[in-house]
Amino acid sequence: MRVVAFVACLAILGAVLCPEASLAQPSATSEYRSVPQARGHHARTPAVAAITPVPTPAINLEPTPIPPTFYSVSQLGDHLHAVRWELAIVGAAILTVGIKDWDWGNTSGFQTIEEGWFAKNTRHGGMDKIGHSFSTYVIADLLTDRIRANAADPTGAPITAALVAFSIMGLVETLDGFTGRHRFSREDIVANGVGALFSIVRNSVPGLREKLDWRIMYTPASFERPGVTGENGILPPYERQRYIMALKGSGFEPLKNTPLRYVELHAGFDARGFEEKERELGYPIERSFYVGVGLNLNEVLFGTGPNPNFAKYRDTLPGWAVRKTFEYVQVPYTSVYQENRFSTIRRVGTTLQD
Repeated sequence: MRVVAFVACLAILGAVLCPEASLAQPSATSEYRSVPQARGHHARTPAVAAITPVPTPAINLEPTPIPPTFYSVSQLGDHLHAVRWELAIVGAAILTVGIKDWDWGNTSGFQTIEEGWFAKNTRHGGMDKIGHSFSTYVIADLLTDRIRANAADPTGAPITAALVAFSIMGLVETLDGFTGRHRFSREDIVANGVGALFSIVRNSVPGLREKLDWRIMYTPASFERPGVTGENGILPPYERQRYIMALKGSGFEPLKNTPLRYVELHAGFDARGFEEKERELGYPIERSFYVGVGLNLNEVLFGTGPNPNFAKYRDTLPGWAVRKTFEYVQVPYTSVYQENRFSTIRRVGTTLQD
């Protein structure tokens, strides 16, 4: 699995949010004029009290503004310029990982592979497809934030971010096609598109971002290699991953001032027994759906409730980094689940039994 999203996270965390520009406030002035004094009167009367003002038509020296379109090529250029450093860092990081771990440079003829989706005879039980969707979503979501912070006109930021993330992941997949090890998969391209589309929807529908997170939870198994996946890898393996959709109580107005703002409803999926080490140990092949409840750590740490927390630091760079991490990562043991396994197959030697 190439969870490029984690590389993007590390890259974006190094960027500094731009301060907001202040708006100049025009100062009002009062004019007075002298009125000829009548005999016996020694007063200086404001002109506005003595003379009925005659309205004069205002002269507009500014050009008539043209209403902006929802999205245009000029906006795309502005958005790309706004995240040029982030894109440069992400590109360098991906290139480094590709050469180190994904056999880029060991060029062969372009090859494709039919990997399937979530069937029991697939290589990873569908976890790789969810991983591609999730990676594209995280890159797009982070770039959306950066464009909105830095672009002159952030209108359509989710579209630009999704296009860029989809292009990055598509380029990764294309380069895989020349390695002979991973090969090009059309299913992965479709999965990337799903992640990009989810990012657009989540960042465009009002209030949805506050209500819904997509996260990964990783709990290492005792038999896994220390650290991360691959012989010399840097990314987490599939064996103990779980992908979770979290519906947050804090995103609903009636619940914001109740204890339910700390509660989330979860729905998740994982697959076990598909990896080589699991096969060697005789683990059963099984895929599972989960439903449960979890603790909203962002609300606990940065919420505006009566309990003391770190709310005053939420808009600092460290606070932003922590909040974004908890949007994408479910900390183990902060939730409870009811599991529903399906298509469980047990291995006997090198054969499979239902």
